[in-house]
Amino acid sequence: MYRLKTLVAAVAVATLCLTAAAAETLRIAHHHTVGGQLDKTANFFAEEIARITDGALEIQIFPAAQLGQQQEAFDQLDLGIIDMTLSPASLMDKKWPAIRHLDLPFLWGSFEHFELAKNGEWGEALIKGMMDNSNTRIVGISGFGFRDMIFRGEAVTSVEGLEGMKMRAPEARMWIRMFELLGARPTPVTWGEVYTAMQTGVAAGLESPAVAALDMKFDEVTKSLVRTQHMFGIMVININEQRFDSLSPEYQSAILEAGWAAGDHFDSITKKEIESAYAQMEERGMTIFDPDNRQEWVDAMAPLWGEVEADHPDVEGLIKLVLAAR
Repeated sequence: MYRLKTLVAAVAVATLCLTAAAAETLRIAHHHTVGGQLDKTANFFAEEIARITDGALEIQIFPAAQLGQQQEAFDQLDLGIIDMTLSPASLMDKKWPAIRHLDLPFLWGSFEHFELAKNGEWGEALIKGMMDNSNTRIVGISGFGFRDMIFRGEAVTSVEGLEGMKMRAPEARMWIRMFELLGARPTPVTWGEVYTAMQTGVAAGLESPAVAALDMKFDEVTKSLVRTQHMFGIMVININEQRFDSLSPEYQSAILEAGWAAGDHFDSITKKEIESAYAQMEERGMTIFDPDNRQEWVDAMAPLWGEVEADHPDVEGLIKLVLAAR
């Protein structure tokens, strides 16, 4: 299986002489709760690094937005203030607008489709694109599953029902534009403040992968979910490029190996938990619905494809790589 071959080749050594490398500590930040999927993945990454380096390279984990909310953390990563982050790939679009393609509505056919793409040419292109356009390097890619619409009150199962409704949007252009196309009123709220926003009625709903919503206990402040499965959530493990370059070849190789393994670990957790996420929500009192007409959701969001393709010359080629992996 593809394992960052083109990147590892530059830094891998036949035998890691880790005893010769000076001890180092890296800080990794994420915005999810302690014990949630991202936190489990960050801990898996830290454990893998400790195993590979025999404890010489230490990873300190800062969960629950301790070093900044998701967009702020990525900005600090790019500046070199934070060493590493585990965050949504979509938040990097300010540096490389072409990355918006991965959040196109109804682009991904299945979780297996995503895994084939990340381990193939699309994964290589994503890594190279971020390295060429930012001060960050992707060392792991993982999927959070398909995103659904979630509401404080009764479910909205048709596009018409969203007209004028305030919907929480991530601080990213793709989501704001998506809700505009659906007729809703996009309300940007950073992830760490969504629970309170739902609790207080700042917005009437949000959209999220079901597993992530359970991690954040959104079932406590929402009542219904509609399985639109309109986008596929993709997370990445990033390291600041200058920080990476400052490390010994042995530590660089360890980070690339552990990062990719952690992304795969995240996928394995997600696939298992997706199967039970909807059932858990119903057990906790939420009602689950399917859209009245899925095609109307597809049609309403379709203009995003042309708009994103117009954003950057790389987009068309990236979409072709995604579709070729089906």
